[in-house]
Amino acid sequence: MTALSTLSALPSSYAVRLTNQMLISATGEQTDSYLHGQLTVNINDLDKHQVRICAHCDNKGKTWSVPYVARFNDGVVLISNKDAGAHSLAQLNKYGVFSKVDIIDASEAYHHYFISDALANSLCKSFFDSLPDSPMSSVSSANGLLFKTPYTQAGFYALITAEHAEAWEEKMAEAVEAIYGQAVFDAILIDNLIPTLSESGVNEYIPQMLNVQAVEGIDFDKGCYMGQEVVARTRFLGKNKRAAYSFTLNHATSVAPGETLEKQLGENWRRAGNIIATAKLQAETWLMAVLSNDTKETDCHRLAENPDITCYPNTQPYNIEQNPSNIIKKRK
Repeated sequence: MTALSTLSALPSSYAVRLTNQMLISATGEQTDSYLHGQLTVNINDLDKHQVRICAHCDNKGKTWSVPYVARFNDGVVLISNKDAGAHSLAQLNKYGVFSKVDIIDASEAYHHYFISDALANSLCKSFFDSLPDSPMSSVSSANGLLFKTPYTQAGFYALITAEHAEAWEEKMAEAVEAIYGQAVFDAILIDNLIPTLSESGVNEYIPQMLNVQAVEGIDFDKGCYMGQEVVARTRFLGKNKRAAYSFTLNHATSVAPGETLEKQLGENWRRAGNIIATAKLQAETWLMAVLSNDTKETDCHRLAENPDITCYPNTQPYNIEQNPSNIIKKRK
């Protein structure tokens, strides 16, 4: 696979092989009602051509995973990384025994890819009848599932059946300028501040601390679900004081999720928060961390484990502020 120096060096036509993704499949007559009571979005209203980001929480509102959720074949699928997905799979099966729903790890049956917008037409026409025309919309076929992503790096997430993956790979090799590994996709997620949890961050944060509300991943007007009381109270009482931020280091360095960021206060340094996701490219390192939600772009931070490395938060790509009028409206 091709090495990439920085995200800004991405060519127009490229693909990413995703090797750290997990696919959870839920089928059965009570799939919708069961998942509706587990996830932060309204599954009953989920359209067959719609994809949502959501959170899966415990009863205290702490997040197991932040997956994409979509309808596919005769059921519903959740797509996340392996670390967080493994926890969600265990928890969904723990409570799923009381409902008529089958929940399995379907990861081995599918291959995952991210492909650039410029590559989509030439690659996908042999596998799908059409392309999704708007972000977070999807199409499916016997070959798999395809949805348009909302990232600055315009592209599509492709879920291809294992039996058709060889044909996909051959077609991809003919059409693409470069094929990258998982780290490039991880960097794209961090750049776009798409909430991502590694093992150290699982079950540590409520969804609002991960900006899930900012990516339309919480439906505050839906019925009861696991952790709803905490999630709703946090919103309506304005109790959340944390948010996710991204950082870019202009060199390649090894940083592990779970490491600590410190913030400069005058001549001193104080603990600011923990890193929840990382991605290392050839000449660039991307970090996502949960910090105080009043953090400014001018605030200097450093790695506690490597204090010579300092960094500043990137501009957030969306607004994390709550709209009071919307809060009041939804509470009626």
